[in-house]
Amino acid sequence: MVAGIAIYGMALIVLIVSGETTVRFSADTGEARPVWMLWIPAGVGLVIAALIPPRTAASDRFADAEPRILTRDTWLLVAAAVAFAVGFHLARGDDLWFLILKGVLLLAFPLLVCHVGWAEWARLDVRGRWLRPAIAIAAFLLASIAMDPGWSGNPPDVVTVLAVFLINAVLEEIFYRFWLQTRLESRYGRWPAILLTSLLWAAWHSAIHGGNGLLVDSAAAILNIGVTGLFLGYLWSRHRNPWLLIAAHGFMNAPPAMLAAMA
Repeated sequence: MVAGIAIYGMALIVLIVSGETTVRFSADTGEARPVWMLWIPAGVGLVIAALIPPRTAASDRFADAEPRILTRDTWLLVAAAVAFAVGFHLARGDDLWFLILKGVLLLAFPLLVCHVGWAEWARLDVRGRWLRPAIAIAAFLLASIAMDPGWSGNPPDVVTVLAVFLINAVLEEIFYRFWLQTRLESRYGRWPAILLTSLLWAAWHSAIHGGNGLLVDSAAAILNIGVTGLFLGYLWSRHRNPWLLIAAHGFMNAPPAMLAAMA
């Protein structure tokens, strides 16, 4: 946990020293914002989530798992996340390689090598786990809309939006939060798991949100995508409602300004 916090601190120092405190916030547009503005939605969501306790405590699905197997699966998933980030950087953000690497490392590899299931979280009992996390997500979304200056990129078509939703929102939440973070939590505790997962999730985004060199781009991704990952990870840890996380992630990929530009 200390190492994770230190990495966030070092990322902030890198941006301050480099003078690159205004960063790209999306791969779909070249616009940039001050990095502190990008923290507001996640910060608001985190505060609301912390103030509203879950109706019932989230259970540890792997409490009775064999420790050796759980540890093996956990670090194999971590290795897959690292390989995806490194491979995507080596591919220089190429779209085809993005699909190949994501399909192989974040889906096929876990299903074939680790003890995971495609729908293991779809079967979760989410009764009583809707309203309270939905309030935190609503606060996050409203803050995101309030900070949204509009959309200047080329509006995508409906097929593209749906494909992005499945490939990014659904698959990424399944891999990073449902599969990886939950196992890290069971093995090492809530905040170490949230911090590591958020950093791994942010790592690959620096290949598409940057343009200022690997160090600065990585720092910008950590302080943008990583901070959002802290919110999503905390919400998952507290409430275990996969559908709300997928919906929130989908909103981030297709904000109202983008959808309005499509109309």
